[in-house]
Amino acid sequence: MSDSLHKPAITVQEFSGDAALQIVHSYGGGEFRITKESYVGSQFIMPRLRLDWSITTADDVTFEGIMAMLGDERPDLLLLGLGEAPMTNLPVLGKALSQEGVRLEVMSTPAACRTWNVMVSEGRSAAAGLLAID
Repeated sequence: MSDSLHKPAITVQEFSGDAALQIVHSYGGGEFRITKESYVGSQFIMPRLRLDWSITTADDVTFEGIMAMLGDERPDLLLLGLGEAPMTNLPVLGKALSQEGVRLEVMSTPAACRTWNVMVSEGRSAAAGLLAID
């Protein structure tokens, strides 16, 4: 099939400036490429906001830390990408977040990046905490 005949199944609209839609383009080597910029270390993203996240292991994740990252936002879903193969689904954190109206989904960082991109392109109410991986 020639390039001129290729039509993408979906098109993600991107915006310039600080309000750009936060799409994860790549990950690995301890960094992420989000909305055409490279960032070293773990990241916390919402549809139009990216923040450095000061965690280095899943053990660093706390309810208080998550709430500080969310600020006044209460998305319907929080995706946590906790490395290559998370060993826990963080039930205590999940229960505490549900009391704030936020559902928690724990998965690998690669799965969280893929899931995030689909959700944000669909305009869903979500946030993602992404633990950097090698």
